[in-house]
Amino acid sequence: MCPCGARSSASGGVLARCTDRRTQTDLVAFMEEVARTYPEGNVHVIWDNLNTHRAYGVWKSFNARHGERFFFHFTPLHASWVNQIELLFAIYTRRVLRHASHYSIFHLRQRTEDFIVQRNRAPQPFKWTFAGFELQTGEPKRIPADARSIRPSTSRRTPASSSSSHGA
Repeated sequence: MCPCGARSSASGGVLARCTDRRTQTDLVAFMEEVARTYPEGNVHVIWDNLNTHRAYGVWKSFNARHGERFFFHFTPLHASWVNQIELLFAIYTRRVLRHASHYSIFHLRQRTEDFIVQRNRAPQPFKWTFAGFELQTGEPKRIPADARSIRPSTSRRTPASSSSSHGA
């Protein structure tokens, strides 16, 4: 069973389906469902680097059928936490899959669909709290003169012995 999902970052609502396989055809069918669900306005799609996401010709044709209103963005490698549907899949893993025993694919699919229905009863957008890292430009970091040291010095020298006196 292969789950496929889309999440509205504004409302928190989830559109999801479970397929038997993970093929380009299945993904295009799911994206057609996304297009029907959001018939107007621009739609920004955040994707990881899965091979079915990288078929540029397929998505160019898809976008032409839908008025060029879909914008596809790809997360950097190893940055799935940037994609909100991946965050939802992590919650799904903790709440449905971890420590669970599913006696059939049908049972797993049913529990998966129940999870999505429950999430959509009172959808809420994620509140991001990660402040990010400083942009790494290659320039030396400028520290204000009045800034306090964040880490204690690893030097074993005392302040009195910190002067450089090589063989005085």
